[in-house]
Amino acid sequence: MKKISRRELLKLGGVAIAGNTLIGCGGTIPKPSAGLDVGQAPVVTSQGRILPPDAARLEKQVLFEAASEPRHLDIARDIYGAGVAINWGGEPLLRRDIDQNLVPAMAESWQAGKNGEYWDFVIRENARWSDGVPITADDWVFTFRHLSSPTLDNAWTSFYYDIKGIQNYKEGRGRAQDIGVHAVDKRTVRIYGEHGAIPHIPAMMAYQAAVPTPRHKAEKDPEHWADTADNFVSSGPMRLLKWEHNQRFEWDANPYYNGPHKPGIQRLIQLVGAPSVGWFNSWLNKEIDYIAILQPQELAEVVNDNELSQYLHSYNNFQSDYLSFDCLRPLFDDLRIRQALSHAIDRTPFCEKVMLKTCVPGFSMLPPGFPAHNPELKTIQDFDVEKARSLLAEAGFPNGMDANGNQLVLPLFSNGRDVALEYVKDQWERYLNISINLQILEGAVWGARRSRHEMPLYRGQYEYDYLDPANMLTQLWRSSGKNGSPRHAWRNVRFDELVTEASREIDDPKRMDLYRRAERILVEDVGGLFLTHQVTNQVWYPYLTGFEPQKDGNIVFRYLDISRFQMYIRNDVDDWRDRWSA
Repeated sequence: MKKISRRELLKLGGVAIAGNTLIGCGGTIPKPSAGLDVGQAPVVTSQGRILPPDAARLEKQVLFEAASEPRHLDIARDIYGAGVAINWGGEPLLRRDIDQNLVPAMAESWQAGKNGEYWDFVIRENARWSDGVPITADDWVFTFRHLSSPTLDNAWTSFYYDIKGIQNYKEGRGRAQDIGVHAVDKRTVRIYGEHGAIPHIPAMMAYQAAVPTPRHKAEKDPEHWADTADNFVSSGPMRLLKWEHNQRFEWDANPYYNGPHKPGIQRLIQLVGAPSVGWFNSWLNKEIDYIAILQPQELAEVVNDNELSQYLHSYNNFQSDYLSFDCLRPLFDDLRIRQALSHAIDRTPFCEKVMLKTCVPGFSMLPPGFPAHNPELKTIQDFDVEKARSLLAEAGFPNGMDANGNQLVLPLFSNGRDVALEYVKDQWERYLNISINLQILEGAVWGARRSRHEMPLYRGQYEYDYLDPANMLTQLWRSSGKNGSPRHAWRNVRFDELVTEASREIDDPKRMDLYRRAERILVEDVGGLFLTHQVTNQVWYPYLTGFEPQKDGNIVFRYLDISRFQMYIRNDVDDWRDRWSA
Protein backbone atom coordinates (compact mmCIF):
# COMPACT_ATOMS: atom_id res chain seq x y z
CA MET A 1 0.00 0.00 0.00
CA LYS A 2 1.28 3.43 -0.91
CA LYS A 3 1.98 5.48 2.21
CA ILE A 4 -0.24 8.54 2.26
CA SER A 5 -0.44 11.36 4.74
CA ARG A 6 -3.43 11.91 6.89
CA ARG A 7 -3.72 15.40 5.40
CA GLU A 8 -3.94 13.87 1.93
CA LEU A 9 -6.54 11.39 3.07
CA LEU A 10 -8.65 14.10 4.64
CA LYS A 11 -8.36 16.33 1.62
CA LEU A 12 -9.54 13.44 -0.50
CA GLY A 13 -12.49 13.11 1.85
CA GLY A 14 -13.35 16.80 1.77
CA VAL A 15 -12.37 17.48 5.39
CA ALA A 16 -9.94 20.31 6.10
CA ILE A 17 -7.61 19.25 8.90
CA ALA A 18 -3.95 19.69 9.60
CA GLY A 19 -1.88 16.51 9.27
CA ASN A 20 1.49 15.17 8.26
CA THR A 21 2.96 12.24 6.37
CA LEU A 22 3.15 9.37 8.84
CA ILE A 23 6.02 7.03 8.18
CA GLY A 24 7.25 5.40 11.35
CA CYS A 25 7.13 5.29 15.11
CA GLY A 26 9.40 6.12 17.97
CA GLY A 27 10.18 8.86 20.45
CA THR A 28 8.71 9.89 23.76
CA ILE A 29 5.03 9.44 24.52
CA PRO A 30 3.47 12.90 24.70
CA LYS A 31 1.43 13.78 27.75
CA PRO A 32 -2.23 14.63 27.30
CA SER A 33 -3.14 18.29 27.35
CA ALA A 34 -4.44 19.67 30.61
CA GLY A 35 -7.89 20.38 29.17
CA LEU A 36 -9.87 23.47 28.33
CA ASP A 37 -8.35 26.89 28.72
CA VAL A 38 -10.12 29.26 31.07
CA GLY A 39 -13.18 30.63 29.30
CA GLN A 40 -12.93 28.14 26.43
CA ALA A 41 -16.29 26.70 25.39
CA PRO A 42 -16.74 22.92 25.69
CA VAL A 43 -16.72 20.80 22.54
CA VAL A 44 -20.29 19.89 21.60
CA THR A 45 -21.03 17.52 18.74
CA SER A 46 -23.66 18.14 16.08
CA GLN A 47 -25.89 15.63 17.89
CA GLY A 48 -25.59 17.53 21.17
CA ARG A 49 -23.07 15.37 23.02
CA ILE A 50 -20.67 17.35 25.23
CA LEU A 51 -17.22 15.82 24.89
CA PRO A 52 -14.80 15.59 27.85
CA PRO A 53 -12.45 18.55 28.49
CA ASP A 54 -9.48 16.80 26.83
CA ALA A 55 -11.29 16.31 23.51
CA ALA A 56 -9.95 17.79 20.29
CA ARG A 57 -12.03 20.22 18.27
CA LEU A 58 -14.80 18.79 16.13
CA GLU A 59 -12.83 19.05 12.89
CA LYS A 60 -10.23 16.72 14.42
CA GLN A 61 -12.75 14.10 15.55
CA VAL A 62 -11.89 11.87 12.58
CA LEU A 63 -11.38 8.10 12.85
CA PHE A 64 -9.60 5.93 10.30
CA GLU A 65 -10.29 2.20 10.29
CA ALA A 66 -9.72 -0.83 8.09
CA ALA A 67 -12.57 -2.25 6.01
CA SER A 68 -13.29 -4.68 3.20
CA GLU A 69 -15.37 -4.15 0.08
CA PRO A 70 -18.99 -5.18 0.73
CA ARG A 71 -21.47 -6.72 -1.70
CA HIS A 72 -24.18 -4.31 -0.53
CA LEU A 73 -25.15 -2.34 2.59
CA ASP A 74 -28.36 -4.17 3.51
CA ILE A 75 -27.29 -5.16 7.04
CA ALA A 76 -30.40 -7.06 8.10
CA ARG A 77 -30.33 -9.18 4.96
CA ASP A 78 -26.69 -10.25 5.24
CA ILE A 79 -24.31 -9.12 7.97
CA TYR A 80 -21.22 -10.29 6.09
CA GLY A 81 -22.33 -8.82 2.79
CA ALA A 82 -22.76 -5.43 4.49
CA GLY A 83 -19.93 -5.58 7.00
CA VAL A 84 -18.73 -1.98 6.70
CA ALA A 85 -22.12 -0.59 7.68
CA ILE A 86 -22.78 -2.57 10.86
CA ASN A 87 -22.98 -0.53 14.08
CA TRP A 88 -22.17 2.77 12.37
CA GLY A 89 -25.02 2.67 9.86
CA GLY A 90 -27.57 0.56 11.67
CA GLU A 91 -29.04 0.50 15.16
CA PRO A 92 -30.66 -2.57 16.75
CA LEU A 93 -33.42 -2.28 19.31
CA LEU A 94 -30.94 -2.99 22.14
CA ARG A 95 -27.17 -3.02 22.62
CA ARG A 96 -24.66 -4.37 25.15
CA ASP A 97 -22.66 -2.14 27.45
CA ILE A 98 -19.00 -2.75 28.28
CA ASP A 99 -19.99 -5.30 30.93
CA GLN A 100 -22.36 -7.04 28.51
CA ASN A 101 -25.58 -5.81 30.10
CA LEU A 102 -28.51 -5.05 27.81
CA VAL A 103 -29.11 -1.32 27.38
CA PRO A 104 -31.54 0.71 25.26
CA ALA A 105 -30.66 1.52 21.67
CA MET A 106 -33.50 2.18 19.22
CA ALA A 107 -35.92 0.84 21.82
CA GLU A 108 -36.23 3.06 24.87
CA SER A 109 -37.93 0.23 26.81
CA TRP A 110 -38.90 -3.42 26.49
CA GLN A 111 -40.96 -5.90 28.47
CA ALA A 112 -42.29 -9.42 28.25
CA GLY A 113 -45.94 -10.20 27.68
CA LYS A 114 -47.95 -12.87 29.48
CA ASN A 115 -45.78 -15.92 30.25
CA GLY A 116 -43.06 -14.49 28.01
CA GLU A 117 -44.97 -15.46 24.85
CA TYR A 118 -44.12 -12.14 23.25
CA TRP A 119 -41.94 -9.10 23.86
CA ASP A 120 -42.89 -5.46 23.31
CA PHE A 121 -40.21 -2.97 22.29
CA VAL A 122 -41.00 0.74 22.33
CA ILE A 123 -39.08 2.78 19.74
CA ARG A 124 -37.80 6.08 21.11
CA GLU A 125 -39.76 9.14 20.18
CA ASN A 126 -38.79 10.95 16.96
CA ALA A 127 -36.40 8.24 15.72
CA ARG A 128 -35.59 8.94 12.07
CA TRP A 129 -33.68 7.59 9.12
CA SER A 130 -30.75 9.65 7.88
CA ASP A 131 -33.01 11.13 5.16
CA GLY A 132 -35.39 12.44 7.84
CA VAL A 133 -38.16 9.88 7.34
CA PRO A 134 -39.58 8.60 10.68
CA ILE A 135 -38.62 5.08 11.80
CA THR A 136 -41.81 3.28 12.82
CA ALA A 137 -42.95 -0.13 14.01
CA ASP A 138 -44.02 -0.80 10.42
CA ASP A 139 -40.36 -0.63 9.40
CA TRP A 140 -39.61 -3.43 11.86
CA VAL A 141 -42.52 -5.54 10.63
CA PHE A 142 -41.19 -5.09 7.10
CA THR A 143 -37.64 -5.88 8.25
CA PHE A 144 -38.38 -9.40 9.44
CA ARG A 145 -40.35 -10.18 6.31
CA HIS A 146 -37.50 -8.80 4.24
CA LEU A 147 -34.63 -10.63 5.95
CA SER A 148 -36.49 -13.95 5.77
CA SER A 149 -37.66 -13.59 2.17
CA PRO A 150 -37.09 -16.86 0.28
CA THR A 151 -36.17 -14.86 -2.83
CA LEU A 152 -33.21 -13.08 -1.19
CA ASP A 153 -29.78 -14.43 -0.31
CA ASN A 154 -29.78 -14.20 3.49
CA ALA A 155 -27.91 -17.27 4.64
CA TRP A 156 -28.29 -16.15 8.27
CA THR A 157 -32.08 -16.10 8.57
CA SER A 158 -31.80 -19.15 10.83
CA PHE A 159 -30.63 -16.82 13.62
CA TYR A 160 -34.26 -15.73 13.86
CA TYR A 161 -36.03 -19.09 13.59
CA ASP A 162 -37.23 -18.79 17.20
CA ILE A 163 -39.49 -15.93 16.04
CA LYS A 164 -42.90 -17.14 14.96
CA GLY A 165 -43.32 -17.90 11.26
CA ILE A 166 -39.83 -16.97 10.05
CA GLN A 167 -38.58 -20.47 9.27
CA ASN A 168 -41.77 -21.42 7.47
CA TYR A 169 -41.64 -18.29 5.32
CA LYS A 170 -37.94 -18.66 4.55
CA GLU A 171 -38.39 -22.28 3.52
CA GLY A 172 -41.44 -21.57 1.36
CA ARG A 173 -44.02 -23.18 3.65
CA GLY A 174 -45.61 -20.02 5.04
CA ARG A 175 -46.64 -16.46 4.30
CA ALA A 176 -44.92 -13.19 5.16
CA GLN A 177 -48.02 -11.97 6.99
CA ASP A 178 -47.82 -14.99 9.32
CA ILE A 179 -44.49 -13.84 10.78
CA GLY A 180 -44.95 -13.01 14.46
CA VAL A 181 -43.72 -9.42 14.36
CA HIS A 182 -46.52 -6.86 14.65
CA ALA A 183 -46.97 -3.13 15.03
CA VAL A 184 -49.05 -2.48 18.16
CA ASP A 185 -48.89 1.23 17.35
CA LYS A 186 -46.46 3.49 15.49
CA ARG A 187 -43.76 3.09 18.13
CA THR A 188 -44.38 -0.37 19.63
CA VAL A 189 -43.11 -3.59 18.02
CA ARG A 190 -44.43 -6.91 19.36
CA ILE A 191 -42.38 -10.06 18.68
CA TYR A 192 -43.84 -13.54 19.27
CA GLY A 193 -41.88 -16.71 19.86
CA GLU A 194 -42.31 -19.69 17.58
CA HIS A 195 -43.28 -22.05 20.40
CA GLY A 196 -44.59 -19.90 23.20
CA ALA A 197 -42.14 -18.27 25.62
CA ILE A 198 -38.83 -17.21 24.04
CA PRO A 199 -36.79 -15.63 26.86
CA HIS A 200 -33.74 -14.84 24.71
CA ILE A 201 -35.50 -12.50 22.26
CA PRO A 202 -34.06 -9.36 23.97
CA ALA A 203 -30.56 -10.82 23.60
CA MET A 204 -31.34 -11.56 19.96
CA MET A 205 -32.45 -7.97 19.45
CA ALA A 206 -28.99 -6.81 20.54
CA TYR A 207 -27.44 -8.78 17.67
CA GLN A 208 -25.55 -6.24 15.57
CA ALA A 209 -27.32 -7.24 12.35
CA ALA A 210 -30.81 -7.09 13.88
CA VAL A 211 -31.35 -3.58 12.54
CA PRO A 212 -34.34 -2.12 10.71
CA THR A 213 -34.65 -2.00 6.95
CA PRO A 214 -36.25 1.18 5.53
CA ARG A 215 -39.59 0.19 4.10
CA HIS A 216 -39.79 3.38 2.05
CA LYS A 217 -36.60 2.36 0.25
CA ALA A 218 -36.44 -1.42 0.24
CA GLU A 219 -40.04 -2.28 -0.54
CA LYS A 220 -39.58 -0.94 -4.09
CA ASP A 221 -36.26 -2.72 -4.68
CA PRO A 222 -35.61 -5.38 -2.00
CA GLU A 223 -32.41 -6.71 -3.53
CA HIS A 224 -30.64 -3.55 -4.66
CA TRP A 225 -31.89 -0.64 -2.53
CA ALA A 226 -28.60 -0.56 -0.59
CA ASP A 227 -26.17 -0.94 -3.50
CA THR A 228 -25.14 2.73 -3.63
CA ALA A 229 -24.23 5.47 -1.19
CA ASP A 230 -26.88 7.76 -2.68
CA ASN A 231 -29.72 5.32 -1.99
CA PHE A 232 -28.60 3.86 1.36
CA VAL A 233 -30.15 5.39 4.48
CA SER A 234 -28.90 4.84 7.99
CA SER A 235 -30.76 4.14 11.22
CA GLY A 236 -27.54 4.40 13.21
CA PRO A 237 -25.38 7.20 14.60
CA MET A 238 -23.45 7.80 11.36
CA ARG A 239 -24.55 8.76 7.84
CA LEU A 240 -22.88 7.47 4.68
CA LEU A 241 -21.46 10.20 2.43
CA LYS A 242 -19.34 8.39 -0.13
CA TRP A 243 -18.52 4.90 -1.39
CA GLU A 244 -15.48 4.68 -3.66
CA HIS A 245 -15.45 1.02 -4.64
CA ASN A 246 -12.44 -0.96 -3.42
CA GLN A 247 -10.93 2.23 -1.96
CA ARG A 248 -12.83 3.95 0.84
CA PHE A 249 -16.05 4.83 2.61
CA GLU A 250 -16.75 8.16 4.26
CA TRP A 251 -19.31 8.81 6.98
CA ASP A 252 -20.30 11.73 9.16
CA ALA A 253 -22.60 12.12 12.17
CA ASN A 254 -26.20 11.36 11.27
CA PRO A 255 -28.02 14.70 11.82
CA TYR A 256 -31.30 12.91 12.62
CA TYR A 257 -29.89 10.50 15.20
CA ASN A 258 -31.35 11.24 18.65
CA GLY A 259 -30.50 8.00 20.42
CA PRO A 260 -28.43 7.22 23.52
CA HIS A 261 -25.20 6.28 21.69
CA LYS A 262 -24.09 9.53 20.11
CA PRO A 263 -20.52 9.15 18.86
CA GLY A 264 -17.63 11.41 19.73
CA ILE A 265 -16.20 10.64 16.30
CA GLN A 266 -17.66 13.07 13.76
CA ARG A 267 -16.04 11.77 10.60
CA LEU A 268 -15.27 8.14 9.76
CA ILE A 269 -12.94 7.10 6.95
CA GLN A 270 -12.92 3.37 6.17
CA LEU A 271 -10.01 2.28 4.01
CA VAL A 272 -10.77 -0.74 1.87
CA GLY A 273 -8.36 -3.46 0.82
CA ALA A 274 -5.66 -4.60 3.21
CA PRO A 275 -2.06 -4.73 1.98
CA SER A 276 -0.78 -8.24 1.30
CA VAL A 277 0.95 -8.20 4.70
CA GLY A 278 -2.22 -7.12 6.51
CA TRP A 279 -3.06 -3.86 8.27
CA PHE A 280 -0.33 -3.79 10.91
CA ASN A 281 2.08 -1.61 8.95
CA SER A 282 -0.81 0.69 8.10
CA TRP A 283 -1.39 1.14 11.82
CA LEU A 284 2.31 1.78 12.46
CA ASN A 285 2.19 4.40 9.70
CA LYS A 286 -0.93 6.02 11.19
CA GLU A 287 -3.04 5.22 8.15
CA ILE A 288 -5.56 3.61 10.51
CA ASP A 289 -6.08 4.39 14.20
CA TYR A 290 -6.52 0.96 15.71
CA ILE A 291 -6.34 -2.77 15.08
CA ALA A 292 -9.19 -4.65 16.75
CA ILE A 293 -7.56 -8.10 16.50
CA LEU A 294 -3.81 -8.61 16.32
CA GLN A 295 -2.48 -11.72 14.61
CA PRO A 296 0.09 -13.81 16.55
CA GLN A 297 3.15 -12.43 14.74
CA GLU A 298 1.84 -8.87 15.16
CA LEU A 299 1.27 -9.43 18.86
CA ALA A 300 4.84 -10.71 19.21
CA GLU A 301 6.18 -7.52 17.64
CA VAL A 302 4.08 -5.35 19.92
CA VAL A 303 5.01 -7.26 23.08
CA ASN A 304 8.72 -7.05 22.28
CA ASP A 305 8.69 -3.30 21.62
CA ASN A 306 9.00 -1.11 24.72
CA GLU A 307 6.76 1.60 23.32
CA LEU A 308 4.22 -0.37 21.32
CA SER A 309 3.58 -2.69 24.25
CA GLN A 310 2.13 0.28 26.14
CA TYR A 311 -0.68 0.49 23.57
CA LEU A 312 -1.69 -3.17 23.94
CA HIS A 313 -5.11 -4.13 25.32
CA SER A 314 -6.45 -7.68 25.75
CA TYR A 315 -9.60 -9.51 26.76
CA ASN A 316 -11.11 -12.98 26.53
CA ASN A 317 -13.42 -12.98 23.56
CA PHE A 318 -16.44 -15.23 23.18
CA GLN A 319 -15.12 -17.30 20.30
CA SER A 320 -14.62 -21.08 20.26
CA ASP A 321 -12.52 -23.22 17.94
CA TYR A 322 -13.26 -26.93 17.73
CA LEU A 323 -13.07 -30.02 15.54
CA SER A 324 -16.31 -31.31 14.06
CA PHE A 325 -16.84 -34.99 13.22
CA ASP A 326 -19.29 -36.76 10.97
CA CYS A 327 -20.62 -38.77 13.89
CA LEU A 328 -23.28 -40.47 11.79
CA ARG A 329 -20.93 -42.54 9.63
CA PRO A 330 -17.93 -44.80 10.26
CA LEU A 331 -15.26 -44.26 11.63
CA PHE A 332 -16.44 -41.32 13.68
CA ASP A 333 -19.68 -42.97 14.73
CA ASP A 334 -17.53 -44.76 17.33
CA LEU A 335 -17.48 -42.65 20.49
CA ARG A 336 -14.22 -44.27 21.63
CA ILE A 337 -12.37 -42.95 18.58
CA ARG A 338 -13.71 -39.44 19.16
CA GLN A 339 -12.76 -39.65 22.83
CA ALA A 340 -9.28 -40.92 22.01
CA LEU A 341 -8.67 -38.03 19.65
CA SER A 342 -9.93 -35.53 22.23
CA HIS A 343 -7.39 -36.74 24.81
CA ALA A 344 -4.43 -36.70 22.38
CA ILE A 345 -4.04 -32.93 21.93
CA ASP A 346 -1.94 -30.86 24.33
CA ARG A 347 -3.65 -27.50 23.96
CA THR A 348 -1.45 -25.45 26.32
CA PRO A 349 1.79 -25.35 24.27
CA PHE A 350 -0.27 -24.67 21.16
CA CYS A 351 -1.85 -21.60 22.76
CA GLU A 352 1.34 -20.31 24.36
CA LYS A 353 4.07 -21.20 21.86
CA VAL A 354 2.36 -21.54 18.49
CA MET A 355 -0.43 -18.99 18.83
CA LEU A 356 1.62 -16.73 21.14
CA LYS A 357 -1.17 -16.36 23.72
CA THR A 358 -3.82 -15.22 21.26
CA CYS A 359 -6.00 -18.02 22.62
CA VAL A 360 -6.46 -20.15 25.73
CA PRO A 361 -7.14 -23.89 25.94
CA GLY A 362 -10.80 -24.75 25.38
CA PHE A 363 -12.68 -27.79 26.62
CA SER A 364 -16.29 -26.76 25.97
CA MET A 365 -18.34 -24.78 23.48
CA LEU A 366 -19.25 -21.92 25.82
CA PRO A 367 -16.21 -19.75 26.59
CA PRO A 368 -15.32 -18.55 30.10
CA GLY A 369 -17.55 -15.66 31.11
CA PHE A 370 -20.32 -16.63 28.70
CA PRO A 371 -23.75 -17.29 30.26
CA ALA A 372 -24.02 -20.94 31.44
CA HIS A 373 -20.27 -21.61 31.04
CA ASN A 374 -19.37 -24.62 33.20
CA PRO A 375 -15.69 -24.91 34.23
CA GLU A 376 -16.35 -28.45 35.52
CA LEU A 377 -16.39 -29.69 31.92
CA LYS A 378 -12.64 -29.11 31.59
CA THR A 379 -11.61 -32.64 32.64
CA ILE A 380 -13.81 -34.46 30.11
CA GLN A 381 -11.62 -33.78 27.06
CA ASP A 382 -8.34 -32.96 28.79
CA PHE A 383 -4.90 -34.09 27.59
CA ASP A 384 -4.26 -37.70 28.66
CA VAL A 385 -2.12 -39.77 26.31
CA GLU A 386 -2.53 -43.08 28.11
CA LYS A 387 -6.30 -42.77 28.17
CA ALA A 388 -6.25 -41.83 24.48
CA ARG A 389 -4.20 -44.90 23.52
CA SER A 390 -6.37 -47.19 25.64
CA LEU A 391 -9.58 -45.91 24.04
CA LEU A 392 -8.13 -46.28 20.55
CA ALA A 393 -7.15 -49.86 21.33
CA GLU A 394 -10.68 -50.59 22.60
CA ALA A 395 -12.00 -49.28 19.31
CA GLY A 396 -9.89 -51.87 17.46
CA PHE A 397 -6.74 -49.86 16.69
CA PRO A 398 -4.01 -50.73 19.21
CA ASN A 399 -0.95 -48.58 18.59
CA GLY A 400 -2.84 -47.05 15.66
CA MET A 401 -3.08 -50.33 13.73
CA ASP A 402 -6.10 -52.38 12.65
CA ALA A 403 -6.41 -56.15 12.96
CA ASN A 404 -4.47 -56.63 9.70
CA GLY A 405 -1.59 -54.44 10.82
CA ASN A 406 -2.61 -51.50 8.65
CA GLN A 407 -2.13 -48.01 10.05
CA LEU A 408 -5.31 -46.04 10.73
CA VAL A 409 -5.63 -43.13 8.28
CA LEU A 410 -7.98 -40.26 9.08
CA PRO A 411 -9.03 -37.46 6.69
CA LEU A 412 -8.82 -33.88 7.97
CA PHE A 413 -10.11 -30.98 5.88
CA SER A 414 -8.62 -27.50 6.10
CA ASN A 415 -10.05 -24.17 4.93
CA GLY A 416 -6.81 -22.92 3.38
CA ARG A 417 -3.60 -23.41 5.26
CA ASP A 418 -4.36 -23.81 8.95
CA VAL A 419 -1.60 -23.87 11.58
CA ALA A 420 -4.04 -25.30 14.13
CA LEU A 421 -4.72 -28.35 11.99
CA GLU A 422 -1.03 -28.80 11.28
CA TYR A 423 -0.52 -28.91 15.04
CA VAL A 424 -3.41 -31.37 15.49
CA LYS A 425 -1.98 -33.60 12.77
CA ASP A 426 1.40 -33.65 14.52
CA GLN A 427 -0.17 -34.43 17.91
CA TRP A 428 -2.26 -37.35 16.69
CA GLU A 429 0.54 -38.86 14.63
CA ARG A 430 2.99 -38.46 17.51
CA TYR A 431 0.83 -39.76 20.35
CA LEU A 432 -1.47 -42.27 18.61
CA ASN A 433 0.73 -43.52 15.75
CA ILE A 434 -1.99 -42.87 13.20
CA SER A 435 -1.72 -41.12 9.84
CA ILE A 436 -3.60 -37.88 9.10
CA ASN A 437 -4.45 -37.02 5.50
CA LEU A 438 -4.64 -33.21 5.75
CA GLN A 439 -6.49 -31.88 2.71
CA ILE A 440 -6.42 -28.15 2.00
CA LEU A 441 -9.49 -26.75 0.26
CA GLU A 442 -10.32 -23.35 -1.19
CA GLY A 443 -12.74 -21.45 1.02
CA ALA A 444 -15.84 -21.65 -1.17
CA VAL A 445 -15.36 -25.38 -1.73
CA TRP A 446 -14.81 -25.94 1.99
CA GLY A 447 -17.98 -24.02 2.86
CA ALA A 448 -20.09 -25.90 0.33
CA ARG A 449 -18.83 -29.25 1.58
CA ARG A 450 -19.54 -28.29 5.18
CA SER A 451 -23.15 -27.39 4.36
CA ARG A 452 -23.57 -30.76 2.62
CA HIS A 453 -21.88 -32.68 5.47
CA GLU A 454 -19.23 -33.96 3.05
CA MET A 455 -16.21 -33.49 5.34
CA PRO A 456 -15.79 -36.27 7.95
CA LEU A 457 -13.49 -34.09 10.07
CA TYR A 458 -12.79 -30.34 9.94
CA ARG A 459 -12.10 -27.36 12.20
CA GLY A 460 -15.04 -25.16 13.09
CA GLN A 461 -14.85 -21.65 14.51
CA TYR A 462 -17.63 -19.57 15.96
CA GLU A 463 -17.71 -16.12 17.52
CA TYR A 464 -20.94 -15.34 19.34
CA ASP A 465 -23.55 -13.24 17.59
CA TYR A 466 -25.68 -12.55 20.63
CA LEU A 467 -24.91 -13.23 24.27
CA ASP A 468 -27.07 -16.22 25.09
CA PRO A 469 -26.51 -20.00 25.02
CA ALA A 470 -29.35 -20.17 22.50
CA ASN A 471 -26.86 -18.74 20.04
CA MET A 472 -23.79 -20.91 20.65
CA LEU A 473 -25.57 -24.14 21.63
CA THR A 474 -29.10 -24.28 20.21
CA GLN A 475 -28.52 -22.59 16.87
CA LEU A 476 -25.25 -24.37 16.15
CA TRP A 477 -25.79 -27.85 17.53
CA ARG A 478 -29.52 -28.65 17.74
CA SER A 479 -30.52 -31.13 15.05
CA SER A 480 -32.77 -29.93 12.27
CA GLY A 481 -33.31 -33.46 10.98
CA LYS A 482 -31.85 -36.95 11.01
CA ASN A 483 -28.53 -35.66 9.65
CA GLY A 484 -27.85 -33.30 12.54
CA SER A 485 -27.65 -29.52 12.47
CA PRO A 486 -26.94 -27.46 9.34
CA ARG A 487 -23.24 -27.31 10.30
CA HIS A 488 -22.62 -30.51 12.22
CA ALA A 489 -23.26 -34.17 11.47
CA TRP A 490 -23.96 -34.94 15.12
CA ARG A 491 -27.32 -35.76 16.63
CA ASN A 492 -28.29 -36.38 20.23
CA VAL A 493 -31.97 -36.57 21.10
CA ARG A 494 -31.51 -35.66 24.76
CA PHE A 495 -29.37 -32.64 23.88
CA ASP A 496 -32.07 -31.46 21.48
CA GLU A 497 -34.74 -31.88 24.14
CA LEU A 498 -32.77 -29.92 26.75
CA VAL A 499 -31.89 -26.93 24.56
CA THR A 500 -35.44 -26.79 23.25
CA GLU A 501 -36.79 -26.82 26.79
CA ALA A 502 -34.27 -24.14 27.77
CA SER A 503 -35.34 -21.91 24.91
CA ARG A 504 -38.85 -21.77 26.40
CA GLU A 505 -37.97 -21.50 30.10
CA ILE A 506 -38.62 -18.00 31.47
CA ASP A 507 -37.00 -18.70 34.85
CA ASP A 508 -33.39 -17.72 34.12
CA PRO A 509 -31.59 -19.93 36.70
CA LYS A 510 -33.55 -22.95 35.50
CA ARG A 511 -32.82 -22.01 31.91
CA MET A 512 -29.08 -21.78 32.52
CA ASP A 513 -29.12 -25.15 34.30
CA LEU A 514 -30.79 -26.76 31.30
CA TYR A 515 -28.10 -25.35 29.01
CA ARG A 516 -25.34 -26.62 31.30
CA ARG A 517 -26.83 -30.11 31.24
CA ALA A 518 -27.11 -29.98 27.47
CA GLU A 519 -23.53 -28.81 26.99
CA ARG A 520 -22.27 -31.64 29.21
CA ILE A 521 -23.89 -34.08 26.79
CA LEU A 522 -22.22 -32.33 23.84
CA VAL A 523 -18.79 -32.50 25.49
CA GLU A 524 -19.12 -36.06 26.84
CA ASP A 525 -20.39 -37.37 23.51
CA VAL A 526 -17.59 -35.46 21.74
CA GLY A 527 -20.03 -33.98 19.28
CA GLY A 528 -17.25 -31.41 19.02
CA LEU A 529 -13.61 -31.72 20.06
CA PHE A 530 -12.99 -28.37 21.69
CA LEU A 531 -9.61 -26.73 21.19
CA THR A 532 -9.34 -23.05 22.14
CA HIS A 533 -11.10 -19.82 23.02
CA GLN A 534 -9.88 -16.59 21.50
CA VAL A 535 -7.98 -13.92 23.41
CA THR A 536 -8.44 -10.63 21.58
CA ASN A 537 -5.34 -8.47 21.52
CA GLN A 538 -5.66 -4.98 20.09
CA VAL A 539 -3.74 -1.75 19.80
CA TRP A 540 -4.58 1.91 19.52
CA TYR A 541 -2.67 5.12 20.19
CA PRO A 542 -3.56 7.13 23.31
CA TYR A 543 -5.01 10.02 21.32
CA LEU A 544 -7.92 7.63 20.62
CA THR A 545 -9.60 7.53 24.00
CA GLY A 546 -12.90 7.60 25.89
CA PHE A 547 -13.39 3.84 26.41
CA GLU A 548 -15.11 3.07 29.70
CA PRO A 549 -13.38 0.41 31.83
CA GLN A 550 -15.06 -2.92 32.45
CA LYS A 551 -16.11 -3.69 36.00
CA ASP A 552 -12.72 -5.38 36.53
CA GLY A 553 -10.96 -2.16 35.49
CA ASN A 554 -9.73 -3.48 32.13
CA ILE A 555 -10.00 -0.99 29.26
CA VAL A 556 -10.70 -2.62 25.90
CA PHE A 557 -12.49 -1.99 22.63
CA ARG A 558 -15.27 -4.57 22.46
CA TYR A 559 -16.20 -3.94 18.85
CA LEU A 560 -19.61 -5.63 19.18
CA ASP A 561 -20.86 -3.32 21.93
CA ILE A 562 -21.09 0.43 22.52
CA SER A 563 -17.32 1.06 22.78
CA ARG A 564 -17.10 2.62 19.31
CA PHE A 565 -19.54 5.32 20.33
CA GLN A 566 -17.63 6.15 23.51
CA MET A 567 -14.35 6.83 21.70
CA TYR A 568 -13.16 10.31 20.74
CA ILE A 569 -9.94 12.01 19.62
CA ARG A 570 -7.88 13.70 22.35
CA ASN A 571 -6.67 17.28 22.00
CA ASP A 572 -2.97 16.35 21.95
CA VAL A 573 -3.43 14.47 18.69
CA ASP A 574 -1.22 16.90 16.78
CA ASP A 575 1.64 16.21 19.19
CA TRP A 576 1.38 12.55 18.30
CA ARG A 577 1.14 13.15 14.60
CA ASP A 578 4.12 15.49 14.62
CA ARG A 579 6.24 12.65 15.94
CA TRP A 580 5.56 10.75 12.75
CA SER A 581 6.07 13.62 10.35
CA ALA A 582 8.54 13.23 7.52
